[in-house]
Amino acid sequence: MDSLECYAFREDDRRRETMEEHISGILGYLDGIWERRAFLRKYEKVLGVESSILDSLVRLAVILHDAGKAVKDYQERCVREGCTRFPYHYAISARIAMQLVGELDVPTVRELSRMQSYKPPFTVLYVSTVVLPILLHHYAWTTEESLVRAIEGTRRINEIEVYEPCRAPFIRELNELQQSSKVSRELEMVVRNAVEAFSSGRIKLSSPLPFNNVEEIVGVATKILPLTTLIEASTGILNICDGRVAHENREERTLLRLTK
Repeated sequence: MDSLECYAFREDDRRRETMEEHISGILGYLDGIWERRAFLRKYEKVLGVESSILDSLVRLAVILHDAGKAVKDYQERCVREGCTRFPYHYAISARIAMQLVGELDVPTVRELSRMQSYKPPFTVLYVSTVVLPILLHHYAWTTEESLVRAIEGTRRINEIEVYEPCRAPFIRELNELQQSSKVSRELEMVVRNAVEAFSSGRIKLSSPLPFNNVEEIVGVATKILPLTTLIEASTGILNICDGRVAHENREERTLLRLTK
């Protein structure tokens, strides 16, 4: 086993998935699914936002959705004894995403439910397609109670140290996003902040998540609004791609390794 790897999952030397395999695999899978094209067409029309901007935001969510797994303590345990679970990593990842907006005025979830949805500002799109989908992308096996535990369990974390082998995969994909996609001025700033944060190896988590409690998310989810469906659709796409690529890398490749 190469101890200088960054893992998204590792049970043993045969059943494993590196962070680079996971992120690049999801981005590649995303390109080929019809759901992505339908999503972009629908919300370009409904929200009056260029599909290229929405596409870049979804790709950013893919890159950052497992950033919480890059915490040094998690990865060192991964090397020693394996890592099939990373407790609360999705909450840490969402907090990292929140931190990257800097001084921009980010709306709360409660405010989202009252906002004009046509041509929404960047921060509304960012919360709807990046922050909340990252937090909720394991919705198939998280409950309201476990989500509360994840949020409360990570609330007091003020800074994380990124495991050194994890830095390069994130920086590489972030740079690729900036070079190959159409990004707005605000998104360019977020990506630049992300590159600087991963390069430094330490990420402050001083920005809270955009709600006071989980009930606010549940309340918004019950309202049939364009921004609500945007959150749900973005989360669904992330979940589909995440699950499919994880299965391919962790299960199907394991069978190939066993036959060698």
